[in-house]
Amino acid sequence: MSKVISLNRPAVSYRFQRVYPGLQTGHALTVQTKRQEPVRFFMQQSDLDAACGLHIAAMILAIHDLAKPSALHEMSRRKTGVSAMVWQAFQHTFFAGVHPEEWVELIDGLNVPLAMTAKYGVQDNADGHALEWLMRGGDLVALAFASIKHSRTKHWALAVGVEGNAIGKVQTPDTILLLDPSASEPSFAPCNARLRLPMTGSGSRRASQNVPKSSEDGKRKPVHWLYEAAEWNAEEVRLLAAVRLQLR
Repeated sequence: MSKVISLNRPAVSYRFQRVYPGLQTGHALTVQTKRQEPVRFFMQQSDLDAACGLHIAAMILAIHDLAKPSALHEMSRRKTGVSAMVWQAFQHTFFAGVHPEEWVELIDGLNVPLAMTAKYGVQDNADGHALEWLMRGGDLVALAFASIKHSRTKHWALAVGVEGNAIGKVQTPDTILLLDPSASEPSFAPCNARLRLPMTGSGSRRASQNVPKSSEDGKRKPVHWLYEAAEWNAEEVRLLAAVRLQLR
């Protein structure tokens, strides 16, 4: 009698991570541009300047080799070039911050070869689009978000990757990896903060339900993310905008 061998093996389960391919982890996070040596591009803001929007704009330009990090550090003293234009466009946002629609307008006004796709809030399904873009890989996504419980946190961070669960060939993202200018420069890691979908509590979504669903009245349900970094306690936030940036 021959033996029957079952091929119905359980699917392998694991965690996956996808990160913007140009980033190089090490003692400091770098990006390889046209120059011989990789360059450090992380820009850290102060506790007072409210210039997170400007800082992630500078990081995006440096990653895409549209401006030198050294020139961006000196942007307020530059007279010509992209760095000077960045300062001229964004200087009024110091200590005041910048709303998503204006941020998109300011970047567009720089006339650099960046194509932008912007989605705003629940009505545009910004959460679902951000996850979709990051799962495809190869694009940077600027995220604006605000606190659920109070009005103190309104912030910009740069999404550079995504993380989640995989069972067999099915990958389900549940975490957005961030370069946050208000956190410390990452070392031996591609990110320094994250937005994570909580598994329990008000506004949470199970990992299999991470794209916002529509309620019976046709309105999208808001998604609550846990905004986490080593420097502070986790905080519930909602996305105000997601802006994909692609080099033309």
